[in-house]
Order: sequence, then C-alpha cells, then structure tokens
Amino acid sequence: MDSWQPQPEPRPWSRVLASVLPLWLVALATTAEGFPRPPVSVEIAGVALTLAVLVSLVLLWKRWLTVELLVYSFAPLALVVLLDEISTAYKTPFIFASALVLTIGAVIYQRSGWPRWLRGLILLAFAAAMLLLAAHAASAFWTMASDRGYDRCFPDQHGCPPLTDDATPWWLLYIQP
Repeated sequence: MDSWQPQPEPRPWSRVLASVLPLWLVALATTAEGFPRPPVSVEIAGVALTLAVLVSLVLLWKRWLTVELLVYSFAPLALVVLLDEISTAYKTPFIFASALVLTIGAVIYQRSGWPRWLRGLILLAFAAAMLLLAAHAASAFWTMASDRGYDRCFPDQHGCPPLTDDATPWWLLYIQP
C-alpha cells in the first residue's frame, strides 16, 4: 500500500473524545499554581494529574491512545514554566486556549486518514503552535503590565495592586499581533 494512500476509516468520535481526556486533565492540573488564588486547588490538580496517568494507561491498553498522543497529552505541563508569574486571571484562560489548540491537533491526527508519519508532523505542528501562541500571550501580558506601570511587581500578587477592570482582555492578548 502506498504511504500516501489514506487509511480506510478514521477513528470513531467516541475514541477521539476519550483520547483527549488526559490532555484536558493535565491542562486542568496546570492551573493550580498562581496568584490570586487559582481556580483549582493543589489537591484537585494532583487528582487530575493522577487521573490523566490512569486514564492514559487504560486508553493505551485499549489501543485508543497512541504513544505519540500520550506524550502530546502532557504538553500543557510546559505552560507552567512559560506562563510563570502571570496573574491567574490571564494564565488560566491562556492554558485552556492552549489545550484547545492541542485538541484540534489531536482530532486531526486521529480523524484524518493520512499516514502515521504525516499525522505525527501534525501533532508537532500543533504543539509548536500552542507554545508560540502561549509565549506570545505571555509577552503581551508583560507588555500590558509594564505599560500600566507594574515594575518589579507582579499584578495581583501580595503587596502589588491588582489589574483594573479596564485591562486588556485575555483573548485579545492571546491573538493580537
């Protein structure tokens, strides 16, 4: 069979949706760090991360998850470092928007009939896009904070004034040029 020939049938939607569950559990776990108080406690983050590992093992056993998707599912952990010290009012939506980008890549990977090597490149491209968008959002956040006079002070941290309601919305920082 020619490697450019599509596979006969893509994975069923039930398997596709089940296979992105670990990715979203990892994304949820990454929201536990920050200030002001994050929406997810450290305990819930620990449970989410543990569930991500357990669900991944079950999905691997059932062959609903490939090794590539397993590694890909843990990509949101890179956001902990990339978005460090950003206010949770911005960090949390940045993380979930990044998880959405990764989910789109995972769906294309599983639903397309392309050869495995090409689908692997799709995962790499979406992981790179997620990192670039998150890095852009972080840079835009710090530019906004600097423009508002935050110098050596992290917005919303103890002893530092919170961002005001007229601050640039998170989604605009995520996509603005």
